[in-house]
Amino acid sequence: MTNIDNLRTMYNSREQRGKQSANKKFLIITSVDDDANNDNILSCLNSTTVETIVVNLNNKNMTDTYSTHNKSNKRSLVSSGNTKLNDSSQNRTVKKRKTDLTCAICQGYASGYNFDQISCESCKAFFRRNAFHEIEKTKCLNSNNIFNGIRCNIRYDAKQKCQRCRLLKCFQSGMRKDFILTPEQKLSKQQCLEENRRIRSMLTNNDANNIQDTKTEKSPSTYNKCGPTIDFSSPSSCYLTEADWSCLHYIQHAYLSSLQSSPSASSVISLELAPDKMSAYMNTLDIQNFAAVKLINFIRQIPEFEELDESDRLLLVKYNLILLFAVRHALTFDTTREVIYDDNINSSVSPAEEAFAHHCKSLFILCYGYEFNRLFTSILHTIVSLVENDPVIAQLLMLNMIFLKGLSAIDDQESSLNDGKRVFHAHTKYTDLLFRYLIERTSFDTAVTKLMRIIDLLIKIQRLTRDFHQYIKSKVDVNYVNPLMKSLLHLS
Repeated sequence: MTNIDNLRTMYNSREQRGKQSANKKFLIITSVDDDANNDNILSCLNSTTVETIVVNLNNKNMTDTYSTHNKSNKRSLVSSGNTKLNDSSQNRTVKKRKTDLTCAICQGYASGYNFDQISCESCKAFFRRNAFHEIEKTKCLNSNNIFNGIRCNIRYDAKQKCQRCRLLKCFQSGMRKDFILTPEQKLSKQQCLEENRRIRSMLTNNDANNIQDTKTEKSPSTYNKCGPTIDFSSPSSCYLTEADWSCLHYIQHAYLSSLQSSPSASSVISLELAPDKMSAYMNTLDIQNFAAVKLINFIRQIPEFEELDESDRLLLVKYNLILLFAVRHALTFDTTREVIYDDNINSSVSPAEEAFAHHCKSLFILCYGYEFNRLFTSILHTIVSLVENDPVIAQLLMLNMIFLKGLSAIDDQESSLNDGKRVFHAHTKYTDLLFRYLIERTSFDTAVTKLMRIIDLLIKIQRLTRDFHQYIKSKVDVNYVNPLMKSLLHLS
């Protein structure tokens, strides 16, 4: 971690000169101690020891309109591994396990989240070829069977699979043919990717003025419920360059577009009482699933994330994404009523949103108890006091966390990253940008104080997430948990 005295000296010299930009980096990273007590600690890690694991979505249909830096690479779920960290900067060998995710159709090894369902490459290709065929016109190999459902064995180890039963199983498992891109959609996606490359090239060349104009034309409506948007019109700063302001603008635009990328939970989930306790648990996880989808859509628009290879992206999301939930929920947290409102781009809260927020609070208390709710609410109050009605601080903090190796405190084994140095640099970039943005908005001393509070906040989030994981694991039947949350909670 950068020496605070050096930063203070640098700050004082900038006050005298008035025109020098910040060049010192303030690094905040965490790791999980492997000792028997499994306590959470914060430490500064060498870039060669940075590691992680991930989950991702393959649905980009609704986000391509807004994703200025998205790529079309497929996402897969990767196995977890085992690693130990010490105070030295040397790498340790990691023993990886086989993938522990199962195809919902043939029970083989799953390669990813394809057409809205976890499946293997074989079933993915089969569904792509046959999804638009009429099942009624296909003939079952076991036509003598009197039953009308799935009659044949379509497991991965079956020598001959019935196409009719396999296609029927694909639909029954939740695969969606509307997720298959038409040639026109593929062309549109390719054009979007080319546009992304062009804009990224402009960013690389620091053509901030041109990017500013492009972003202004595409910028969506302001999310006033999360606080005011930052003013990019004419920032005169000795701590942030024009390229920094353009980057902040892009981050805010990416977050806003992610809110519009998928439906809100309140528009889909019913307020009806759950028939039993298990159903109530499932409702709470389904609500969090909406937050996970929007967060994934957000980070997939970040260039540094998309530049990572597929395995590293998956590792980071699988182990870090769930810890971003608290920061994201704080943006719509009502500190007076202590409820979390659903995401939308409106400046006011509708009666339906108000009712849904109170329903979620009651449901959370019913499932996890008052003490757990009190701890989570306390963390939300802390984040709100740190953010101070500036959503950009929260967005930068989320990017800082997603690239942070060792952030997860879940008792599981993490595999190593293929390119830990690139992840380390991404984490350093957004930590440095967060620090300088805090100095710009407040002062040097206040910025340092906030960063110290953020370290304490990360420890609290780690502990609460670990306790939540252990509680869910002991109370919930994992067979009923939706695939994405099952992967993020390491329940498979």
